Amino acid sequence: MQQRKRNKVTAGLVVLLVLSTALICLPSVGAGYGEEILQRGSHGDSVYRLQQDLTSLGYDTSGIDGWFGIHTYNAVKEFQSEQGLKVDGILGTASIKALEKCLAGNTAYYTVKSGDTLSAIASRYKTTVNSIMAANNLNSYIILIGDTLKIPSNNNCEVSRSVSRYGKMADWWTEAQYIFSRGKVAKITDIDTGISYYTIRKAGSNHADCQPLTAADTAKMKQIYGGQWSWTRRAVIVEVDGIKLAASQNCMPHGGQSIYDNNFPGHYCIHFLNSRTHGTNRVDENHQAMVYKAAGL
Repeated sequence: MQQRKRNKVTAGLVVLLVLSTALICLPSVGAGYGEEILQRGSHGDSVYRLQQDLTSLGYDTSGIDGWFGIHTYNAVKEFQSEQGLKVDGILGTASIKALEKCLAGNTAYYTVKSGDTLSAIASRYKTTVNSIMAANNLNSYIILIGDTLKIPSNNNCEVSRSVSRYGKMADWWTEAQYIFSRGKVAKITDIDTGISYYTIRKAGSNHADCQPLTAADTAKMKQIYGGQWSWTRRAVIVEVDGIKLAASQNCMPHGGQSIYDNNFPGHYCIHFLNSRTHGTNRVDENHQAMVYKAAGL
């Protein structure tokens, strides 16, 4: 009798375990976003991923922080409108499927040959440069012969992205240096993270030599680079007097300074179209690639 009871209990536990495992393995609606509906007030990893995905497609969530605020709400509405969905700013089943289709597309693989450019490859596959860069985690327009690129075909997801996300391509020598003249304060916004801070141009002739305005601005700037000083070029928008310019910056203190309470021991460089380095007087290809990225090209 006792043995039968134990057998029944064991069988019951096995059934429960199998059912539990089956439930765990069931795919959620919109894999990666969880089963909850994302809307104003939502927060957490699912919102963080949503903001990353929208940003990679060119929508402006004004930063990636895991909080579903007004900017993420507007970005979702813009996406829904351009995909012919119900425009309510809520990420439900239909919006998730459309978003994942845009991100995935019909994936192809292409080996880079001599003379290839990202623009030419994107045109050949009827996709966009930004989509290829996002699919391959590229932070530069430079590609090497022999590289294999994943090509997402997003021909059903071409969107008229908000122009406010990108900046104007302004030549340094004829325009940018006069708009962002010495002594001008600018709002700097990082394209990939949406993080903004304020800086001032203090010097520079071949490009802009700048210093963050305050210690809080330095902290924001450093946050873009994961909390470290870096020579890495990043695509940024330089907003001066309401004019948004496409640019590229690094985050490495060097040389002299004139602000001593901003926690930034020196100055750093911001480059624009056709600007040059001070030391070698040459156009830096990596900076130029980021300028193009900041212009949405």
